Amino acid sequence: MLELVILGLVITLSPLTLVAFILLLAAKGGIWKGLGFILGWMACLVAVIAAVILTTGGDLPRKPPTWTGWLDRMSPWAAVGFGAFMQPWSLVAIGAATVVQAKLSTVGDWLALVVFCLLATSSFLVMELYAVLSPEAAAARLGRIRTWIDGHMDQAIILVSLGLGGLLLVDSIFLLLA
Repeated sequence: MLELVILGLVITLSPLTLVAFILLLAAKGGIWKGLGFILGWMACLVAVIAAVILTTGGDLPRKPPTWTGWLDRMSPWAAVGFGAFMQPWSLVAIGAATVVQAKLSTVGDWLALVVFCLLATSSFLVMELYAVLSPEAAAARLGRIRTWIDGHMDQAIILVSLGLGGLLLVDSIFLLLA
């Protein structure tokens, strides 16, 4: 039951849909448009749940993850596409909108853009350097993390998404009240 509560919170705090709904609600006739959005959202939610129940017969056993084998066989060129695919586009778009507001008219604005790009990539850069500079230690740690993720992936995704969605929600509320 707790998993459903957390998942429901993650869905309702999804940054992209929250921003879309806020903009829709702020538009002319927004209350009616907001009601239409909610009705469409609920209809789709019920349809997806019904489709899952109908296709699984209410019995959906968990299979062991097969994605780890796929990652093991992936070429470096495929990893390029995977990296682009995994980009959190809605968050990058929010960052880009923030940069566009700065008009990029000064060296400081351009420097802020470069810092944003480096910061948005920093966790990957640090892990890559660690794997290059300490391959044995990195392999051992990454192996333990991979094993943990295999058993706890759903919970990890939910908690990270909830934290990020909550942060963006607080920021959006602050901007609405300011």
